[in-house]
Amino acid sequence: MLKAVIMAGGNGTRLWPKSKPDFPKQFIPFFNGQSMFQKTVNRLATFMRFEDIYVITTEKYIPYVKEQTELPDENIIVEPAAKDTAACIGLAAIHFLKKNIDPVLITLPSDQYIDGEEAFQTAIMTAYQQAKKSPGVVTVGIKPNRPETAYGYIKVKEGGAGLALPVERFTEKPDLETARRWIDVPQYYWNSGIFVWKASVIRSLIEQHMPLLAGSLRRIQASIGKSDANHILQQEYMDLHKISIDYGVLEKATCIYLVPGSFVWDDLGNWTALERLIDKDREGNVVVGEHELLDTNNCIIYSEKAFVGAIGLEDLIITVTDQAVLICHKDKEQEIKKLFLKNTYRRTGKEE
Repeated sequence: MLKAVIMAGGNGTRLWPKSKPDFPKQFIPFFNGQSMFQKTVNRLATFMRFEDIYVITTEKYIPYVKEQTELPDENIIVEPAAKDTAACIGLAAIHFLKKNIDPVLITLPSDQYIDGEEAFQTAIMTAYQQAKKSPGVVTVGIKPNRPETAYGYIKVKEGGAGLALPVERFTEKPDLETARRWIDVPQYYWNSGIFVWKASVIRSLIEQHMPLLAGSLRRIQASIGKSDANHILQQEYMDLHKISIDYGVLEKATCIYLVPGSFVWDDLGNWTALERLIDKDREGNVVVGEHELLDTNNCIIYSEKAFVGAIGLEDLIITVTDQAVLICHKDKEQEIKKLFLKNTYRRTGKEE
């Protein structure tokens, strides 16, 4: 039994100000009028039954989920708050285990750019076959084609053979020198964030490596179907720390396999990703929106409505929306999230 769980609760802070908490990047129609969330659902629906596709998100994003797909209400799993992927995936797992079923789950982000539907399906079905017979995790890895410091990496064991390669270790975002060195090492892959594993394996690994989260999930699962279920869910979730499944579980687990994905993949997590997806002009600029540029090189300019004129600029990100303007040097792109958080606190007095 194969089911998919699409994680759609993030707020896309690195693509601020286009992506913002009340309308995050996964629901923005970037490509031909379709959002990345819609494309993720449609991609899965080419080889899965629609009723086997689930979404996990926070309550404030449910209207977007319903507006952009026809998934039934019972296929929407609601998180009280975004607590990163460990809690998200754990909650999804107990959703099925409480029903006394133990499907193989594809857990995947909703905000990735993927080109190559057949290659994607082949990788997922290969991972599914491995996950059915293995008490571990199967991930899809992407061969690096540039030194990328914004992605996690996975190293497979030397001498591994077959369609699913045994993993040696997960490594979080490296520095530039390390990323350049790893391009020439055939055992290294980008971590796509796509995992295929049984619901019971998810629960077991969380029990082993994240006992506090495991305790909360046990109490939530025991309350499902009872009158106080929502209260217990809210109470337990508020006490959880934000931590990714990679840090919390996968860096400590031992039974992990990687299936290489031959499709085009991009995280689309920041503005410079547009340089890989949109053709540049003769001066190396990527521009979306009405503009006039003079002596301007290697810039990313995105404007929804306003005309943008630029003179004598280089290596900048300029984003204009109806609510905000961002001007950022490309070298400081990783600071956009910090700026977003400061702006949110200034406006609301609360941290997002």
